Amino acid sequence: MSVFDFLHNEKHKFLPLKAKEIEAAEQRLGAKFPAELRQFYLEIGYGFANRDETTAFQRIIDPDSAVDLHLREDFYEHDPDLDMYDEREGFIFFEVVEGLYFEVRWGREDASPVYFMDTRISDSLQAFFEQLDNDAHFYEKMLEE
Repeated sequence: MSVFDFLHNEKHKFLPLKAKEIEAAEQRLGAKFPAELRQFYLEIGYGFANRDETTAFQRIIDPDSAVDLHLREDFYEHDPDLDMYDEREGFIFFEVVEGLYFEVRWGREDASPVYFMDTRISDSLQAFFEQLDNDAHFYEKMLEE
């Protein structure tokens, strides 16, 4: 049973990934993606959440672009918005709007907590997507604090 099955609905637009695409991105990164994110990529892919419910991008970043972000390469090489993120602590996977990202933290097998800088948005990636599926704006009050 898929942990992220509940996301297969008309609110979201996702594109599937092949395992070899994920593995190629991990090889370029030099590490495996955080466990829950890797599972999400395998089960769902990447794309956009809540397309008709918000003006925010709510983009789940594809593995290659996520590695570019993490390594500050290609399009992201000179992006000043990335200076406030510490790639040693987290891995950027979600773009709220241009220059505003959420990241999952490294090092936990059971769950990958979701953060915006030092603000914990959710205890796990699964919980994050459950909340996002129920309310496209659930995190906005946390970002205002």
